[in-house]
Amino acid sequence: MTIVLSVLFGLLFSAALAFGLLGGTSSSAPLTEEDVIGTWHGDRGARLEVTADGRARLTDASDWTCNATGQPAALTAEGSWIMARHSDEDPGILIKFTVDGTPPAPGCSDWFAVSGTGKEGTTGDGSDVWARFLGHGGKEFYRRAPTG
Repeated sequence: MTIVLSVLFGLLFSAALAFGLLGGTSSSAPLTEEDVIGTWHGDRGARLEVTADGRARLTDASDWTCNATGQPAALTAEGSWIMARHSDEDPGILIKFTVDGTPPAPGCSDWFAVSGTGKEGTTGDGSDVWARFLGHGGKEFYRRAPTG
């Protein structure tokens, strides 16, 4: 019985290592600026453009409180971005939006967490990458437009 349990544990441990479940080396390449630069389309109609010069433009994003009233509304804003990672979330970028030229205010900055890089898929064009704004939970999920 002990031998059978030892063999089963060994098989499970090997499988976990093979699939990267125990913090081993991941088959996914690290996220780079090239992985986030481009156009992202939200599943609720928003569009996020991330440019190589550090600018970002978000249009028609619903349920943001980044406005004069503080009430949830659609947001169209521009801002700047940097590569960043929020605690234990997926890597991504930190975007600080301004509305009508005003400095970033509470609710106008958010982490855009990206799941995957698109380098490990069959297409390799980034279209299988998805992302979300952490401050807006699962309200809208984004996919990057194919890059190639």
